[in-house]
Amino acid sequence: MKHDSEIVRQLDAAEDTYKRSRLRTMERVALGLLLVAAALFAVARSQQGQHPFWGYLEAFAEAAMVGAIADWFAVVALFRHPLGIPLWHTAIIPNSKASIGTNLGSFVENHFVTEENVAERIRQADLAGRAGEWLRDPANAAQVGKVLTGVLAQALDKVDDESMRERIRDFAAAELGKLDFSGLAGGYLDTMIGKGAPQALLDPLLEKLITWLGDENNHETVGDFLVQCFSIENAMVKSMLLGYTPKVIGSLREQAVNVRMDRAHPLRARVDSWLAESALRLKADPEWKASVARYQVDALHGEELQATLGGIWDAIRARVQADLAGPEPVIAATVRQVVQECGRLLEADEGVRGWVNAAIESGSAALVRRYRGEVGKFIEKQLEKWTKEEMSSRIELAIGRDLQFIRINGTLVGGLVGILIHAVVVAA
Repeated sequence: MKHDSEIVRQLDAAEDTYKRSRLRTMERVALGLLLVAAALFAVARSQQGQHPFWGYLEAFAEAAMVGAIADWFAVVALFRHPLGIPLWHTAIIPNSKASIGTNLGSFVENHFVTEENVAERIRQADLAGRAGEWLRDPANAAQVGKVLTGVLAQALDKVDDESMRERIRDFAAAELGKLDFSGLAGGYLDTMIGKGAPQALLDPLLEKLITWLGDENNHETVGDFLVQCFSIENAMVKSMLLGYTPKVIGSLREQAVNVRMDRAHPLRARVDSWLAESALRLKADPEWKASVARYQVDALHGEELQATLGGIWDAIRARVQADLAGPEPVIAATVRQVVQECGRLLEADEGVRGWVNAAIESGSAALVRRYRGEVGKFIEKQLEKWTKEEMSSRIELAIGRDLQFIRINGTLVGGLVGILIHAVVVAA
């Protein structure tokens, strides 16, 4: 597929060919009139004295030739030396190339690319309204979504994964380091107490404990635990303690049942009181806050959490790539919906549309102010790239065909003036 710039060059060349063909046609017409005038002059001259008509025809033809040649000289002198003779003040355009570039740039900048003209054109164009209409069209919105997803896919292929992992890891660690985990934990405990969550959590724990204590297979474990707690080495004392184990287990189980069944049991109140005190100390006690902060720092610098934070990028990339590889990417559909919604908003909300247009107008005016003088320099620099011959040729292609009418008019008007002068002379 040909590049856009190559297509533009081919179109320009085709247009130049067409303009040159039309120019040559008009040149032949103007030259043909000159030759006709010369032929009429020769005929009239040969019949001189035969009839007054021939005198008028001779005057017409003679003046027409003078007018045609004079205007030919004037037109040709704009672009080159007539007949290649370097007469004074000819080839005006190529010899004035520098001043033409400067003057043209200044003219365009001072009379066209002004803040007022640009702002007025933007107000008339209603760019926000046009953009809204274009964006609202489902086909256009789908195309935008397709383009953006394509750009995203290419960006994912070119991104440095290790650099992204490091940046996300550092960013996440820095943001987590700013969090007051001690205060957050205290606030969370306050919320749990307010909702009665500790009691709701205590009930299933008590039920599990009651069931576990009721299982005789666990009594030996309880006995071993008691022996270890009291560090008993004497065999007789150990035997006595193990003999009391069933009673201890029964008492514990009975106490657990009482707590489970009695919503007003003192132990329940102590649980809430302990949690409330812990929440207060987490929020206000400097020692507790400092201790939590140390654990927070240690956890953030731990290898496991660092690896988890670094894996965030891999997870994001995998999810996005999987979506883009699907037949109907969710990202493209989301972009399409957002684009259409923006289009509907721009079309329906006059305030938003006015704000966008005002922003465009203000930004354009700011650009004109900022780059004041650059437009003229740009035009001047572009014309500097052309040779004298190229500049002359381009201007001639642009206006040369119209200039040939000067030659044609000069031929006809000159002939008519010749008749008028001859008539005056005859009458005198």
